Amino acid sequence: MIYSSVIVTYNRKEKLIEAIDSLLNQTLQPRRIIIIDNNSSDGTPNLLENKGILKNDKVNYIRLDKNLGGSGGFYEGVKEALNYDDDEYISLSDDDAIFDKHYFEYIEKATSKYPGYKAFSGTVKYEDGSIQTTHRRKIVNKKILKERDISTNEYTHDFDIDTFSFVGCVISKEILKKIGLPKKEYFIFYDDTEYSLRIRQYTKIKNVVNAVIIHKTVKNNNSKIEFTWKSYYGIRNQINMKCSYSDWKYIKYFFILKKYKEYIDIILNKDYAGMKKKYLRIIYYGYRDGLAGKTGKCGLYLPGKEL
Repeated sequence: MIYSSVIVTYNRKEKLIEAIDSLLNQTLQPRRIIIIDNNSSDGTPNLLENKGILKNDKVNYIRLDKNLGGSGGFYEGVKEALNYDDDEYISLSDDDAIFDKHYFEYIEKATSKYPGYKAFSGTVKYEDGSIQTTHRRKIVNKKILKERDISTNEYTHDFDIDTFSFVGCVISKEILKKIGLPKKEYFIFYDDTEYSLRIRQYTKIKNVVNAVIIHKTVKNNNSKIEFTWKSYYGIRNQINMKCSYSDWKYIKYFFILKKYKEYIDIILNKDYAGMKKKYLRIIYYGYRDGLAGKTGKCGLYLPGKEL
């Protein structure tokens, strides 16, 4: 299996180094590593230079003029990867995703074991070894495209999935040429889910349980929804995606009712005291723009901007 790996990074230079090393140390190494830097301001280029990574012939470092968000980063990464004719597959991951050294060896075996499949993913784990289930999902309601995380007790064998995150997915270039590039207009969130749905139009997706990738993120054991500037994009893009792919004629009415339910939940929830107006505003704009099909950056909600 000949493949290139795309990594999108923004202001996580130390984790990026670890992510790159995990690819360079693969038992089945990539033909090239394409790093898309979303205009990091933490000295990422200098660290890559000092570590000698930029001198590595496998590394193609592209620094963008501005932060295009994760969606824009993956758009640019896949676009660059498609310029090379010598690859069979392309992998996608963030700068906080660390591949086990046998990851692509297991994926290669899966391409032979499952010849009808043209897209694969692996098992995403926290640093403590527990499975991070949110990255691999099945659709359980086609009307509203409701998803279910694959439970940990299903990770005893390889299984099919409908949607995935961009943490360690491996996709045939043949499929990528058919479906086009990730939806950069989403900025962040749901670009990977939307891309999965496009992939599923041409191939089934197999999760290879022995292929492990460590996602270096903090466990969130808090059941309460935390609202940040990112929440706007999560609400908006989910609605945009589901309205685009559902053939249920009442899908927009479903989301209108859901919006008012969320209003009531916020108003009645004492945990949101002092922030209710700001949270209601996020819900309002997220639903409004999602139902209207509006995408791109929103001036009200940008990285680092206070609510």
